Amino acid sequence: MEQRQLNFAEAPVQVLTLEELEKSYHENLPTGDPVGGIYHFALISEVLEAFEQRGLKPVIQEIFAAANRDSRRPGVTLLPQLEEKYGERAIEAHLLRRVYANIEIRSDETDDIVTCLAVAYHQKGIQLGIGPMVKVCHNQTILGAQDVVSNYACWGMQKSDGRCKKSEKLGVSDIITRAQQWADDYEPYQKIRRERMGLLKSAQMDRDGMLRLIGILVEKRILHDTQNEVLRQSSPYPLNSSQINETSEQLIALMRHDAPISYWDAYQQLNTVLKPQRMDIPQVLPQSLALFETMVEQIKK
Repeated sequence: MEQRQLNFAEAPVQVLTLEELEKSYHENLPTGDPVGGIYHFALISEVLEAFEQRGLKPVIQEIFAAANRDSRRPGVTLLPQLEEKYGERAIEAHLLRRVYANIEIRSDETDDIVTCLAVAYHQKGIQLGIGPMVKVCHNQTILGAQDVVSNYACWGMQKSDGRCKKSEKLGVSDIITRAQQWADDYEPYQKIRRERMGLLKSAQMDRDGMLRLIGILVEKRILHDTQNEVLRQSSPYPLNSSQINETSEQLIALMRHDAPISYWDAYQQLNTVLKPQRMDIPQVLPQSLALFETMVEQIKK
């Protein structure tokens, strides 16, 4: 069998299988334990197992490995001494620190939508998210804080009561436990997701609503990035400046005939840029959640 080579210089995001990911170099602490508490492939395997054990049907749709410019701990490190052993740019010679996996839960998929688990593993920590994925545009949606968890940030629902203190820090076992909870209570969670999809689908956005939404997206980005400590907001913004420019143009084109569209359709249009191959992996899930929450804020006004 021909040895597969990876070339992150030509393509900074590469698609791998779980078996290939496991072949990559395993980064350890001096104690011999995995950096971050678990290897990326082991995390994905445990999430798969949580759903398999409960009779659901998880299937890996794709796994991305990404390079990023971190001088201390880059997303990809190519180890020359292992290249000598395994061959030029061999998978085994790569240390991969920035990984994102989509896992489809095919137990109740339809022609249009399949529930999808997102697993993000990177230098900051671990994130999990779950929500409907729209097949035609491959959009991962996060429809509430109960459907996302992180072991390093407080933008998701971290504890069973929905509260999170900055002094609290979840461990790897807590992250796995959340996946098990999603699997144990799969249908009740799905009921909530269906209701929230219904809310977005039933609410109509006209041209004035579109312009108001674009303005709010710009304001949220400004308040997050400002150096003015009085104005600054630490919560994630839904879209950055380039994402706002791209998706707003698409949204304006979609509404050029002045016919209202549903907030669900608008959400999907804005969500097209929130994908691991198009943006920084640690931002995918928090921005997806922030986008949903912004849409709901507008509906309820």
